Amino acid sequence: MKYLYITICLLAFAACSGDSDQPQDLTDILEQTDDTTAVPFDSLKFFNEQVAANPKSSDWLFKRAVYILAKGDVAMSKADLEKAIEIDSNNMDVRLLYGNLQLSMTHLDTSKFHYEYILERDSSNTGALIGMSKLYALLNNSAMADIYISSALTVDPHLAEAYFMRGIVYRSDYYETGRQESWDIAVSSFQTCVEQDPEYYSAYIEMGVMYDQAGSELSLEYYNSALDIYPESQEAWYNIGMYHQTRGNVDDALGAYRKLNTLDSTWADPYYNQGYVHLLITQELDSAIYYFDKATECDPGYFQAYNNLGLAYETKGDIDNAKKAYQRAVEANPNFQLAKDNLNRLQ
Repeated sequence: MKYLYITICLLAFAACSGDSDQPQDLTDILEQTDDTTAVPFDSLKFFNEQVAANPKSSDWLFKRAVYILAKGDVAMSKADLEKAIEIDSNNMDVRLLYGNLQLSMTHLDTSKFHYEYILERDSSNTGALIGMSKLYALLNNSAMADIYISSALTVDPHLAEAYFMRGIVYRSDYYETGRQESWDIAVSSFQTCVEQDPEYYSAYIEMGVMYDQAGSELSLEYYNSALDIYPESQEAWYNIGMYHQTRGNVDDALGAYRKLNTLDSTWADPYYNQGYVHLLITQELDSAIYYFDKATECDPGYFQAYNNLGLAYETKGDIDNAKKAYQRAVEANPNFQLAKDNLNRLQ
């Protein structure tokens, strides 16, 4: 079997156990401190002070690395983890997070080195086993990925992330081969994942996508289950919008996209989709123009939005603005033949 793609959720970091693809709570990370209630979790100052006061402690470098990684600073987190490994080469929590971080950057040889280092010393480390399964998934080696998944489940038969990975393996095989057996195993694996961990957001999303592509209304139930966990999930809201858009449920689709506008007013795609709905479904041209304009404001290189803006103007009879929009599409992407054809047609 081969993977069509590996979603970003497969590369999510797990600071210690690797049992969930969700970020570890800082309270858990710091539970070994004398007084966690006094820790200002929103401040880097506390961690800097602890690292300075404990210069030989790999644990505090690890804790700071987790904190700053959650803030999005990959480079600083990487530097802390490397220093922590220098201090204590057998701190397996540090090595696991470092391996996961390297994997997220597709530095496969480096991540493999650290996973193997852990497994040579502790063959039952489920975090490293799952890390290896993800690594082989990225290498399109599903057989090896499944071996590591099976090994992780031998250690812990209730490991939700292992079932999630198995779902990814067979989901991808189904997309490539169309085998019903692969579909059944993928769905069963994702379902087992959420039975083991009802808060496993990514499994609900994956099941939603699978059923959505199959044209099943069950997909909406899974997207809503994902929203029960993360009510402001942009991914879930976008998928819900597309679910309704492809079925002609205009009000529900627009409602989902408007929700996305409130969550992130700078994301171009929800504006583009609203323009698309108004252009091709409701044929409300002024609204279509407004939303395509918003999309290009957010992303000046959004050549598809410029092209559809041109279509909206052309349909409205405003040929001058249609030409300008098509020209912008061509400038944004000189290889976009559709916009070239539209522009040439109006010359």
